[in-house]
Amino acid sequence: MQRASAYPPASLTFDWIMGVLAVILMGGVVQDGWAHSHGLVDQSFLTPWHAILYGTMALNGIVLGTIAVRNAIQGYPLRYALPFGYWTSLAGVILFAIGGAFDLWWHTRYGIEIDINALISPSHIWLALGGALIFCGPLRSIAARYGPQSVGWKITGPAVLSALALLALLGFFTQYAQPIGDNEESIVIGYHEPQTGGALYSVRSDGTRETRLLTIAGSDIWGAAVSPDGKHVAFRVGTAKSPASDIYIANIDGTHSRRVTHSGRHDTQPAWSPDGKRIVFVSIPAGTSGDYVLETMNADGSGLKTIVAGVTEKLQPAWSPDGKFIAYQTRNSLHQQIAVVPAAGGPSSWLEAAVDGAQPAWARDNRVAFVNADGSIAVTTLTGNTAKELLRNAQMPAWSSDAKKLAYIRDAGGDAQVFVTDLVNGRTVNVSQLAGLDASRPAWTAQGNLLFTATGRPVPATTFLGLAYSEDANLIEAIVVAGIALLLIRRWRMPFGAMTFLLGFFAIAMAFQSNLFWEIVAAVITGLLADIAIAILGERARNGFWFYAVGFGIPAVLFTLYLIIAKLTLPGGLGWPPNMIAGSPFIAGFAGLLIAFCFDPPLRSPAESSQP
Repeated sequence: MQRASAYPPASLTFDWIMGVLAVILMGGVVQDGWAHSHGLVDQSFLTPWHAILYGTMALNGIVLGTIAVRNAIQGYPLRYALPFGYWTSLAGVILFAIGGAFDLWWHTRYGIEIDINALISPSHIWLALGGALIFCGPLRSIAARYGPQSVGWKITGPAVLSALALLALLGFFTQYAQPIGDNEESIVIGYHEPQTGGALYSVRSDGTRETRLLTIAGSDIWGAAVSPDGKHVAFRVGTAKSPASDIYIANIDGTHSRRVTHSGRHDTQPAWSPDGKRIVFVSIPAGTSGDYVLETMNADGSGLKTIVAGVTEKLQPAWSPDGKFIAYQTRNSLHQQIAVVPAAGGPSSWLEAAVDGAQPAWARDNRVAFVNADGSIAVTTLTGNTAKELLRNAQMPAWSSDAKKLAYIRDAGGDAQVFVTDLVNGRTVNVSQLAGLDASRPAWTAQGNLLFTATGRPVPATTFLGLAYSEDANLIEAIVVAGIALLLIRRWRMPFGAMTFLLGFFAIAMAFQSNLFWEIVAAVITGLLADIAIAILGERARNGFWFYAVGFGIPAVLFTLYLIIAKLTLPGGLGWPPNMIAGSPFIAGFAGLLIAFCFDPPLRSPAESSQP
């Protein structure tokens, strides 16, 4: 017998199953984001991380589909084949599956996005919408069956799980402006210091006669590469107004610089062939990735030839001493590794001892230096299966012509500087000593001197944009956290521990993107204080003044604790003026208060005010 006007009965067991599956699916999103933010994605759609993500989505679809088929067999019309609220979840599964195909096409067409581009990619936003619909099922089901006085984990637990999945999803897709997320703009928790300007320098190997050779107004110069005859230097030039950059060549003294590439892409990391006739460089789409090309050209920019191309990263090329091969940094499955390709083109082979290695540098005696994942420089041979550590805490190695000295970059008092180590006697000299500047990519001249580039590093905390981005992160997180927390508090009587669970696991999801695990403590303490306040206030916490106080207090306390922990754990502290530190928690609190007004409007009509 058909029951055309009634949904099949829901059960708390089914609500709990779907709540757990919502969290598991969000866990699939988090682990995929973790893989991206930690450089474990092989620039391809077909990764184990995507397999886990879509597998967790399939679990939701299998459970929902099985229940729908069972109820249809029992006589329920298709439109009522799922308990109330769960057609939204099934629609989300369908959208998610379609979005997966869309995501595959989008990555094939435009490459793998990075940073903020990945979070606002149309295909990823589509997937986020599908996920949000899936997560809403338990919330809608519990809301339809249980009134505002419902209490206890047994009844409200599925709604809390559903809300956690939604909160983590919103936080994940706004992490470019989340204090604890994997963002580069916000300096609230872990800020970056953007490099600006840039100049070409020369110095002797003993650190004397340091000279600034070349600056280009409004442009950033990076990555010196000296020709074998010592007459010319190649480098990359970009501008702050465009993600594109080009290869330039100048005389060894910095005069007569000229542009030799015009691709409109990000052309960078030039290296000369041993005979000085060809230059190899990396070309990447401007502002994104996923289409790496290793190219060679004549010194005047003519005769372009693609050596290796593909979506997997290809960086830091270096010629072999005989000019027959080019080593470069790439990925081998989940590992970074050095590959070697014939200079004329052909299949690449792996440098066996350089698993997790980067930044190869080929010496005249055919040894290859590279940087390990632990920040040490090691050396191996083309056929060797072991590597010997040379130096620790160093990067960007460069061999002298006799292979007896090694130049490299190392931190010195907070600035990246050029060092030279004599590999025979072990003597080490900081040859650049440019306070407040970051040096990069040293290169030896035929006379035994060094050329390198250096850029300034303004502290973001002192710039308008740095302060503005951090407050944007403050506001967005306040809105997201307060919105989900107040939804639960207003609708049901939250059991003790619900806020601690909600905020704690939200912080864990965000911390997995950025490794800022200390910030989880701030979220857990905030959640615990909210649980205590709700338990003490009882029904008063759900409307009027005390509801507004809770709406203000949760984001204000959360942000205050973020700042305290950042001050204690970040090298150099916050770098903020006192008024920013004191005022920012109030900004977060005011945002939460406005969200509380949306749930319980303070401007009621006389008729509403007279009601009990």
